[in-house]
Amino acid sequence: MAIPFRAGRTRQLTHAGLVLSRRKRPTTHLAIGVLSGIVVAGLLVGGFLLFAPESANVRELAEARSELRTLHKALEDSTLRSRMSEARANELERQVDGLNERIRALEDEVTFFRKAQEGRR
Repeated sequence: MAIPFRAGRTRQLTHAGLVLSRRKRPTTHLAIGVLSGIVVAGLLVGGFLLFAPESANVRELAEARSELRTLHKALEDSTLRSRMSEARANELERQVDGLNERIRALEDEVTFFRKAQEGRR
């Protein structure tokens, strides 16, 4: 189905001269672009200034946690060494007690043999 055109209007369009040229942009667009850039830059700087101290606190907190982990590990190592030293000391005391009992027993035997030798004379 064809669209009917009126002959008069179509002919008027063909007789009109067309000139292709660049459309001129008003300078207000440029000014708006520059102003919006300045606003965005201001917001970025303001955000940085607002959150920079907080990020420094976050860094300090991370460093403190790292140091805390290191100190906890050192504490665990020291506690383990202390427990091992205490266990070693207890074991040595037990061995010394056993040796002292053995010495007393041997002294008793020596005393017995001396008395037995004196009794023979």
